[in-house]
Parts: sequence; structure tokens; C-alpha cells
Amino acid sequence: MPTVGSKLRHLAASESSLARQVRGALVGTLYTSPASLAIGAIAGSVTAGCIAYASGSLSLLICSIAIHLVGILRIFSAVIYIRRKTVGSPDEQLHWERIYEIGAWLYASLLGAQAFLTLTQSSETMLLLMATIMATGYSAGVAARNAGRPIIAIGQLCLGTLPMAIGLFVTGTPLSITLGLCTIIFMMGMVDISLQTYEVVYTALSGKQEKSEVAARFEKMARSDMLTGLDNRLAMQMRLGELLDAVDPDESEKLAVIWMDLDHFKTINDTLGHLAGDKVLIVTAQRVKAVLGDRGWLARFGGDEFVIMALVSSSEEAGTLGAEILESVSQPVSINENIVEVAASLGVAVAPDHGRQSEIMLKNADIALYHAKNEGGKRVQIFEPFMHEDFLMLRQIESGLTDALENDEFTVLFQPIIDLATGRTKSCEALLRWKHPELGDVSPAMFIPVAESAGLIGDITEWVLRKACEAAAEWPEDVHISVNISPALLKQNNLPVTIIETLVNTGMVARRLELEITESVLLDKNPHTNSLLRQLQKMGLRLCLDDFGTGFSSLTYLRSWEFDTIKIDKSFIRNIGNSPTDQKIIGAVVQLAKSLDVATVAEGVETEEQLSRVREAGCSRVQGYYYARPMTAAQATERLVQEELPDDGPLKIVNQR
Repeated sequence: MPTVGSKLRHLAASESSLARQVRGALVGTLYTSPASLAIGAIAGSVTAGCIAYASGSLSLLICSIAIHLVGILRIFSAVIYIRRKTVGSPDEQLHWERIYEIGAWLYASLLGAQAFLTLTQSSETMLLLMATIMATGYSAGVAARNAGRPIIAIGQLCLGTLPMAIGLFVTGTPLSITLGLCTIIFMMGMVDISLQTYEVVYTALSGKQEKSEVAARFEKMARSDMLTGLDNRLAMQMRLGELLDAVDPDESEKLAVIWMDLDHFKTINDTLGHLAGDKVLIVTAQRVKAVLGDRGWLARFGGDEFVIMALVSSSEEAGTLGAEILESVSQPVSINENIVEVAASLGVAVAPDHGRQSEIMLKNADIALYHAKNEGGKRVQIFEPFMHEDFLMLRQIESGLTDALENDEFTVLFQPIIDLATGRTKSCEALLRWKHPELGDVSPAMFIPVAESAGLIGDITEWVLRKACEAAAEWPEDVHISVNISPALLKQNNLPVTIIETLVNTGMVARRLELEITESVLLDKNPHTNSLLRQLQKMGLRLCLDDFGTGFSSLTYLRSWEFDTIKIDKSFIRNIGNSPTDQKIIGAVVQLAKSLDVATVAEGVETEEQLSRVREAGCSRVQGYYYARPMTAAQATERLVQEELPDDGPLKIVNQR
């Protein structure tokens, strides 16, 4: 069983660790019932007045006046405390506790002094009885009433009963001495009762506080993103609703909703792992918060998507804010000695211009984001009404792409690439075609970007590779097959595995497969992409630089990479008959390629004059409608068979326009 000493030690320890809410509740118990204070004060005042009057003692009169004044002040302070609306700060709680403590100890001291003076100055039995009963009764009452703050209760017990015990000892009779000892024993018992009561009160309040804190933590968890600490989707939607309700159409202040999505974030997860992806998300959140400051709110919508809400004066200001965020986010992130390039796309909708309801605002911001990504990403797009119809069509295409793979709606056609020296087909380019059940023929220029942004390009490319290699496996061994590879696919790890599996399953050899890549892949200077391309070359695959001459053409590409083929973009071929400049450019590219022992393909040759010009320029191969339109695998096989047949005269070029 715990002793009074151990309880006092526990009291000292608990005093230093009281939570704010628990301490506030315990201090509140002191002021819980102003009525009991009033009753005690009235009883004490009446008793003190009677004793002073009957005894005729000046000291007891002074004591009586002091008891009256202190009692009134204590009642007044309790009324003021009860009228307060809040618990207050820890300093304020301590202030009110000190006020009560001083009043309680002063009042107990006065009652104890009154008992001592009565015992030592009067022999009137009734006066002695009144003084001792008042001191004893008060001490017994405070032991329970003020147990929430046991230091105060123990102080009152000691100050109220010890002077009375001393007075009994001073009297000197055996009975008074015995009663004095009993008073001290009574005081110690009441101290123990106060400590026990405090234990019960403290445990109950601490348990209540712990439950309250747990509930608060769970509520915060329900509204917060565990990784970044930002508001989650639920909290964002609640805040957005409140902000939209506060937007006044007649005021100049508007609310911008910016939906941000990291470009190619899945690639980061696939290549470096989810821990690296998590770090990118955390760094991104920190960067956006630094840009926003107190101008707005940031929430993580889910995955790599974030929603920013900010008060702006116009759509232009919203676009400027989006550009600041984009610039901050689009900085490299260092992860385990790897430098990861990060970029984002942002869609912006502004209330009330683009809507007043949260669902509509989020939808329009999402539509703007979709357009930003469809335009190549790493840009800010402000919502425009015309985007809604485009968005619906793009969504229809996106949903249709999944069905197209399952329902075998895709078709692969093959366009021959002719060797000008022999007039025979040197290679065929695999061209993907898609006829949507409702939209009809959809251009690859439209559905390929959608497939890239939707993460479907890998499955589609795998299907094209398989179909292309199955067809090429039936062709002569000196005829190659070329397949376009999306830049998005080159950021993933599994492309070499996919190609190896395709070659094994179709019986194709690596040297007959040529991968066509665009200059944008090399412009990105992604270390992973560069490593992947070199890995593919080591496997024996051929590399073709497609659409050379457009965008950011650079001779450093030719110096850094051992391409097997360079395709001169059709835009140069189209004007070759009328543009001496284009003729010179083509001639320079061809001469450079010859010096590097690289084949050149002139794309888009459709006329006799164009053929004559590219032949004069020295191009080794041509591709275009002049020789053949894209054809089925069966037609391509038949063409190659015809080319293999013996010819009595000079070799003739087969024209299948």
C-alpha cells in the first residue's frame, strides 16, 4: 500500500508534467462551486463575529474583520473566474491558481489563528467549541473540495489545524494535550484522504485528456497526407468549399485552383524505386510551399497530384503563380548520388470565371491539366471553355485505347524503305493504325500522346513489336524491320526485357530490328535513357535517328551515338524542287552521314522530281508514296517475294503507289 510519503513524491512528479488541458481542468475544480465558498465564508464570518463580540478581545476582533474581508474577496474572485469563456493560457491558469491559493491559505491561517487565540485567551466553553469546530470543519471540508490541487488543500489543513493543536498544547491539561495529538493525527489522515482523492481526479482527467488527444490525432490523420504532412483530398475539398463560398462575384478577388501533376513520375518509381519517388514528392511539396508562402494553400490530391488554392486578382495572376511554381518544381533532385530531373504540368481554373462549385472547379482545372500534358507537359495551361469538348474526346480516346488492346482493334501496316542502289526493299517501317468504333480512324499523332500520358504506351509498343517481328520473321534475312519507340518508353527499365522476349518468341534476330527514336530523346540528356540506349545497341539492335532536321538537330548527336540510319524529315523533301537551301542542307547531311558510314533515308518522296533530287544529293534510301503506300503484312511479304524472283533484264524498281 502506498505511503503518504510516496504519494507526496508522486504529487511532485505529476505537478511538473501536467498537460495544459489537465491543469486547466484541475484549477477549474477549485472554482467549481462559488456557493460552497459563500456558505463557508458566511459561516466563518458569523462564528468569528460571535467569538469576537462575546470575548471582547481586540485581537479576536481584528481576526474577525480579516475573516470577513478575505471571505468576500474569495467569493468575488470565484464569480469572475466562472464568467470567463475560455480555459486560458498556461500562464493565466497559473495566475488564477495563485489567487485561489493565496486566498485559501490566508483564510485557513485566520481560522487557525482564531482557534489559537480563543484557546489561549478564553475559558468560555461555548466560544472554545465554536472556534475549534469551525477550524476542524473547514479543514475537513477543504480536504475533499480542493483535492484537485492537493498542495492547496494540504496547506489549508496545516494552517487551519496546527495553530489549534498548538493552542491545545499550550493549555497544558492532559485532556487538551490529548486532543492536540488527536488533531495532528486527524490532520495527517485528512492529508492522506486529499492525496487519494487527487489520484482519482488526476487519473480520470488524464484519461479523458488522452482520449481527447487520440481523437485529435486521428482527426488530423484523417485530414492529412502521411508522407508530406499536407492536407489530403478530404481536407482540400472541405477547404475549397469554404473558399468558394467566400468568393464574391462582385469583388475583384478571385480564387485560383491549380491542379499539378508531375511528368513521368511513374518512371522515377520504376527506375529508382518508391523511396526515391517519395523523396521527390516531399521535395516537391516543400518547394511549392516555399513559393506559396501565405498566398495560398497546398494539398496532396493523391499519387503525384497536388492541388493549390490561392486568392488572385485575375487569371493572368493565377498563370504567373503557376509559372513560379513550375520553375521551382522543375529543378533536379539529388537521390542517392543520382540526379533526377523533375518536371510538372499545371492546369488552372479561376472562380468565379470558370465555376462556383468545387466539383466544377476541380473538373475544369483537371481539363486544363490534361491539355497541358497533351501538349508535351512541363507547362501551365489556363482553362478555356473550348477545352471541354476536346477533353471529352481525349477521354474517349483514352478509354478506347484499353479496349483496343483487348479487342484487337489495332492494325500494323508496313511501308517499304527502298535502297536506291539496288531498287529493292531494304527495310520496312511498322506503322500503327487504329479505327475507333465510334470515332473512326484516329491519327497516331492524336492517340499516341494520349497513350503516353495514360501509361498505355508500353503495352501498345509491346504489341506492335510482336506483330512487326512476327511479320518480318517470314521475310528474307537481309530485310530489316523498324519500329518507332516512344520517348516515354525509354525512361522505363523493362524495354530490353520486352525486346528480348519478343525476339525469342518470334524467332527474329536482333540485327534485323531497328529502333527509331526522335531527337527529343537525346535532347533530354537523361542518364537512364542514355544507358538504356547503349544497352540496346550492345544487344545488336540497330538505331535510327528519326525526323532529323526538325526541332533541335545537333551534330553532337552523331558524334555521341553510333546511329545506323538517319531519316531526313519529309519537310525538307517536300520543297526540295523549289528550295536550293533545302537541297544544300540535304546534301550536307548526306555527306556527313557517308563520312560516318551511316545510311540516309529520305522520307516523304512522292514525285519523280523529288526522287531525282534526293538521288542527286546522294541519299542511299527513300521512303514514300512514290514507291509504296503502307501495306498489310501479307502484301509486304508478297512484294518481297516478287523482288526475289529472277529478272531477265536490269533490276526494276517496283512501284506500288
